[in-house]
Amino acid sequence: MLHIENFTKSYERFLSLVLQKSGHPFGSFDEGLAAAWEDYKPRLRDHALTKLNHGEWSETDIGSGKVLENTIAAIEIQDSSINLTNNLVFWQNRFGHSNRDHRALLEAKLNPSLRSKLEKTLFFLFQGGELEADTFEELAQLTGGKYPLLGYLFFLKDMNSFMPIQPTGFDRAFKALGIDFTTLRQCNWENYKEYNNILGQLGPFLSQAADIPIVRLIDSHSFCWIFSTLLKQDAEGTLTKASGKTGPGHVLGGRKKSIIAMRYSVESTVRNSNGQLVQRTVKEKDLRMQPQELEDHISSLLEVQEDRCALTGIRFNFHGDFADDNLLPSLDRIDSHGHYEVGNLQVVCRFINFWKGSTGNEEFSRLLKLVGRQDQLD
Repeated sequence: MLHIENFTKSYERFLSLVLQKSGHPFGSFDEGLAAAWEDYKPRLRDHALTKLNHGEWSETDIGSGKVLENTIAAIEIQDSSINLTNNLVFWQNRFGHSNRDHRALLEAKLNPSLRSKLEKTLFFLFQGGELEADTFEELAQLTGGKYPLLGYLFFLKDMNSFMPIQPTGFDRAFKALGIDFTTLRQCNWENYKEYNNILGQLGPFLSQAADIPIVRLIDSHSFCWIFSTLLKQDAEGTLTKASGKTGPGHVLGGRKKSIIAMRYSVESTVRNSNGQLVQRTVKEKDLRMQPQELEDHISSLLEVQEDRCALTGIRFNFHGDFADDNLLPSLDRIDSHGHYEVGNLQVVCRFINFWKGSTGNEEFSRLLKLVGRQDQLD
């Protein structure tokens, strides 16, 4: 449930972040940052519908592959000539085929039974004839519960009632708005229906706060996505003004807090390992610099690494209200059998440090490459 007090506080935060990011105040969804980031979605939908061409489908097409091919074409949109790329569904093969949202559709081309089931469900989704709830649940089962895929298909069906979804991003926005509702790993009809209901409830709040007479469902969707993105960038330290300078206070404070937290963590590790904190002496896990020297060195490492994980290139979050704990920076020894000293230190994401454990850099990097992500981080 959305409460006016929570919305008012969050909306003020939204206005502040937009101004900090773009250098211009938020006015409406048809101008400024909102338009630059979000006005592609109706155009993308129109383009996708021409490729879907569902008006030409007939029941005799079910099982033939036509429905499947058209649907895949409506998903795999990347056309620089008209400046359109479908980023509402993770369809590109950057992180491996198993991670593509529409994997089941691609595999169904070689599986007649799955192809017939999918084409029948897709046919009734766009031609009518079955309850939307039943169609959603059937598609969820056939596609492995790929929420962004289902949200996109229902968005193509009716943009006045259904919106695309990226669970992590929208959950971040809902949390900031004080809404006790999550979508991550909740791909089912009741969850999706409530998700769209919440976006619909935002409309009157946005209309009054921004003095916009008509706020469409897609405008509420854009508000949440912009807010979520700016919150994420603020946590990462990448929220910048139009001049390109880092915003005042908050980001630098989070960065400094992270550096101090890493120093404390090292001192605790050394203390627990050796029974006491001994500096500039050779022991199993020695800290071979003074506290201020360590902080300065960590700061230098962050600058050299451009605030990105040394082993993955993932941009760090710094300490703050909306930081992802797994993406906080963590000081790591390159040689896990060595000491905390200049030349043996790097900064990595907290979850990477946990995964790496005592594994050496070379071996761990080899394993990361096997996952297929090493060169596909942005």
